[in-house]
Amino acid sequence: MTNRSDRQTADVLVLANMLEKLRTHEGLTVARLHAGRSGIAEPLMELAATRRFASVHELDVATAAFDLVVNCVRDDLHGTQQIVADAILALGLHADTHARFGVDDRVIRSLYSTSLGRRREALLNHWHRLHEAVGHQPTEAPSDRALRGTTEPAVLRELANQLVRREIYSVGSKTVVMLDAAPAAATQPAAPPAGRVVVVGGAVMDATWRIKNLPAPETSSEAYGFDLSPGGKALTQAVATARLGLQTSLIAAVTDDRFGEEIMQYLEDEGVDTSLVKRVRGRRTPFTGVFEKELGDSIAVNWRNQSDVHLAPEDMDERRDQLVDCDALLVTFEVPRETMQRTLALAPRGVDNRPIVVVTPGQPYVDERISRDAFPRIDYLVAHPWELRNFTSQGQMPFDPDPVARNLLAFGVESLCMLVNGGCTVYSGPAHEVISVPTIPSIYKESATSRDAFCAALAAKLIDNGGKFSGQVALWAAAAMSCATADFPLTNSMPDRKRIDALLARSPFTVNGGGGVG
Repeated sequence: MTNRSDRQTADVLVLANMLEKLRTHEGLTVARLHAGRSGIAEPLMELAATRRFASVHELDVATAAFDLVVNCVRDDLHGTQQIVADAILALGLHADTHARFGVDDRVIRSLYSTSLGRRREALLNHWHRLHEAVGHQPTEAPSDRALRGTTEPAVLRELANQLVRREIYSVGSKTVVMLDAAPAAATQPAAPPAGRVVVVGGAVMDATWRIKNLPAPETSSEAYGFDLSPGGKALTQAVATARLGLQTSLIAAVTDDRFGEEIMQYLEDEGVDTSLVKRVRGRRTPFTGVFEKELGDSIAVNWRNQSDVHLAPEDMDERRDQLVDCDALLVTFEVPRETMQRTLALAPRGVDNRPIVVVTPGQPYVDERISRDAFPRIDYLVAHPWELRNFTSQGQMPFDPDPVARNLLAFGVESLCMLVNGGCTVYSGPAHEVISVPTIPSIYKESATSRDAFCAALAAKLIDNGGKFSGQVALWAAAAMSCATADFPLTNSMPDRKRIDALLARSPFTVNGGGGVG
């Protein structure tokens, strides 16, 4: 979302002005924030995002404010912006990286000196070396005048902009609700998360190149951004459900290499239980290469390394108790077909308090037919139209998703949620009732993780409603998908409940055929 209100723009200006003042002398430090809590640093200290960070990590507000800025620089700024912000504010974010790269210790000390002038001098004199140390292709170093008058103000304004985004959106909140400031309220125990979810699927590393256009064959082009981060449909769904306040466990195969350790740490930081994760020793982490264009549409290439890193049917047998004792079970086709079918077979049917089963058929199994016994065990199949081709009879032309959807319900799938351009068409119930959920507009195209937000929100709302589906449940899940799409430029775009409710509050949409469905 790019059109901000005047108030949001004013907040950016206030924070940017504050950061410009705090860059002087020794830079941004916890001590200066403590000292300036009621003065220069007050705009940063009063951010709800700062107070949420303090609550999550049990920190005093000044330390939380400093750590929030460091997180914003690390996660939301890239390349030259990150390098300049790190040095100008004397954060020390890249000190260890520079040292490992062989940057002279005297240069590093100057880069984070208590003198702004020395920091600028070190930055300009070693511009290319500092960029190479963090793996970024350097541009031509600016002049001292350009650094002071143009580059620094632009970088600090972008940092302020990201801080305001964290204030508005879900990034960093981890679904924390601040307690009332009154002493009596502070003594009340926090309510436990409602609902337990188990997610089964893949956990990989995503290597994402941000590009304007794909290069033509036998040519190359420059990416304007690059990111290496944990990914995978199941991992993202687990993070999304945790942010919605659900007790979430992930069942996936993760290696013990450095990328596997990063995946585990990320899950723990996001509040996802990792006790059911299968650790694979001495193997390489699977990767997904993503080429992401400016408005969010992307293409991806997967290297699953399934011969070495996978969940086997017997792994699911060992975790049967956890599969049975949950409120919702989310399964993706990232696991082998036999493992997926065994997982569904272990989920109880025809009993009270059984888990709600949500299945994501991505990526579709190639040249492998799914057993007819699996379909009656699926409560909600959440698919893109192209993924339904794999459920058609071979040679059926032209492809029409509508009869395929109705056939899947005839085979036993309780509901099919077909996602198209940010909206949703739901086929549900024995009468094959069709519910049309509108698209909530966004300047961005549907991102790769939007469906994961939909699945998480669908599970959360169904748990809230005691398992009863309706058009309003579908609308809430579609709103979560729209939030993830609209927040696409942010590092972590999975929304919390407040973000979803806020979007629906200002979006006067109704659902066609939105009555309850038993």
